[in-house]
Amino acid sequence: MDFGHDPDFEKPNPKYKIQTPPFYAAWATPVVHDTYAGLRITMKCQVLDFAGQVIQGLYCGGASAGGCSQHGQGRAITQGYIAGKEAANENSST
Repeated sequence: MDFGHDPDFEKPNPKYKIQTPPFYAAWATPVVHDTYAGLRITMKCQVLDFAGQVIQGLYCGGASAGGCSQHGQGRAITQGYIAGKEAANENSST
């Protein structure tokens, strides 16, 4: 466009003219799909206090747990399984 503006969508023109084919287009939208922050946990999904000590009887998994490289549904299912198993073992040993 040589108008200096986009009359249809009121967007600024690109800085440089795109005039030599081939042309390609792609949609790119940033999406927050998971968190990498949250409660500190052990690999047994036990929640840690500020001093790094296990808080007995408190477990966490999924998006509310931080410090794990896995994300998404796989993380939630796996950590839910681990937390449930560990909590059940804790209750049976007391």
